Amino acid sequence: MNLIHRYHKVSLVLLILIWGMGYPVMKVGLAYCPPLIFTGLRAMVGGLILAMIALKSGQPLNLENTWRGMLASLFFNVLLFFGSSAIAVKFLPSGIASILLYAQPVMVGMLAHFLLNEVLTRRKFIGLLVGFLGVAVISYKGVIGDLSLYGVGMGLLSALGWAFGTIFIKRTNPQSIYWFISLPFLAGGFLLCLIGLAFGEKFSAIVWNAPFLITFFWGSVIGLSMSWIIWFNLVKTGDASTLSANTFLVPVVSVIGGALLLAESVPLSLYMGGALVVYSIYLVNRSASKKLPGKTA
Repeated sequence: MNLIHRYHKVSLVLLILIWGMGYPVMKVGLAYCPPLIFTGLRAMVGGLILAMIALKSGQPLNLENTWRGMLASLFFNVLLFFGSSAIAVKFLPSGIASILLYAQPVMVGMLAHFLLNEVLTRRKFIGLLVGFLGVAVISYKGVIGDLSLYGVGMGLLSALGWAFGTIFIKRTNPQSIYWFISLPFLAGGFLLCLIGLAFGEKFSAIVWNAPFLITFFWGSVIGLSMSWIIWFNLVKTGDASTLSANTFLVPVVSVIGGALLLAESVPLSLYMGGALVVYSIYLVNRSASKKLPGKTA
């Protein structure tokens, strides 16, 4: 993974593009498959691909030192983040779901301050709040509609899962990224399929056509395997709260991707919210780069 570390900024841009395009691509796939089964199958296939890479690379499993972190990743990254976000999108307008999910950089900033000794300066905290406001502005049109308290709860659980998952990645610092991702995703994907079946989803509801297969391939290989390799490596070596703040750009890319792939209109709110997001990332990164001993802003 030396290339990811060496080309840190390029890797981060690639990650934002993958995650940003993931929402419009997955929106197509979800039209042909129930959400939890779709998410579970993606996780299992992505985990299987990474396990094969791990075996070929000869990286040690090192369960003795990483099993606790893997269990945390299974619970927070797979079950809470992927499972809850799929349910939130089903029960909420897309704007509300996005706002709740992208509360996670603020959560990461707060948790990293107490659990990772990353200083949450006043400038960084303001930057995180400005970024969250930018996401809210971008997503405001999706607020229209009936709100499900169940969906809101799932959205907050999803954000919390991502936040805690990021913290545990940083604390565990696993030797093998491939094994650390693949085993929780294999187990978590299987559990998500079982949960989907318990909620009344059926494998027979899957429509095995070209759009489904293309989006499933994207979601498993690129949207999951490739992106999480990049994300885990960046989190291992970087400041967790600063990296999370950069994910505020994902909804911006999603709106643009929706316009390109789904012929969705580009609202004025994209420009207003996008400007706030860019300014928030500037504040957070400036805070991180100019951090001085004893200075809190």
